[in-house]
Amino acid sequence: MKKKAVIQLELPSENFAAIVMRALQPETKRRVTSRSRVALQYKGSRLIIKAEANDTSALRASLNSYLRWIGLVRDTIETAESLSPSL
Repeated sequence: MKKKAVIQLELPSENFAAIVMRALQPETKRRVTSRSRVALQYKGSRLIIKAEANDTSALRASLNSYLRWIGLVRDTIETAESLSPSL
């Protein structure tokens, strides 16, 4: 039986959600393993992560990866803004 999870994240803005979506979309196109699959979409400032995996370990690993990548995008944006406040 497949394990499934849906996570909805309310992000700071619609622009931020679009940036995260563009940054992570390539990861959804190629599957690193056959054990899981992830789909992303956004509505306004809400990012929706839909994950499906063969087992809970694969599901957890996939979700952890995407959540870490989102944090990385956030950190990158914050760093860029602090270096150039006009962005």
